[in-house]
Amino acid sequence: MVSYIPLITIAVASGVLIMALINFLSARKNMQKQSEEQMNKLRVLNEQQIYQRLTEVRLSLQNTEEFTRMAAESPIYAERFAIVGGNPSEYYTIMAFLDLFEYVFHLKGEKIIHDVVWNRWQALIETTMTIPKFRIVWEKTKHSHSNDQFKRFIDSLPTTNNNNN
Repeated sequence: MVSYIPLITIAVASGVLIMALINFLSARKNMQKQSEEQMNKLRVLNEQQIYQRLTEVRLSLQNTEEFTRMAAESPIYAERFAIVGGNPSEYYTIMAFLDLFEYVFHLKGEKIIHDVVWNRWQALIETTMTIPKFRIVWEKTKHSHSNDQFKRFIDSLPTTNNNNN
């Protein structure tokens, strides 16, 4: 019986070593997964901050007298300004809203925003698209939006809001 003690000791020590190795590998895998999740969250946050900054810069540049004067020389911009009563600021505001709506739609598609948040945005989009100037600008500019699903979504919205919100 004494001769089995070294074998049992080796077996127990081997078992403990194997368990420690499995725990180490599991912990390493969990740390790697957490690190990847954190990097993805940072990437999304960075993307959102970049989008916000680009939108701010675009609006501030477009709302300058210089750009408005130059844009009015373009038949395309002149036509678009005309459909909102000749008010470039209204046109730029509508375009900023449409771009924002497309970005939020993108975030929904990427599952970055929750359904509850999307439902509020969807209600806002539906209501906003009942404004005749928004609908007219959309019809003239929807070709500039690259997301076909977004185009179908906006096109599917009613032109009047039947919700009594």
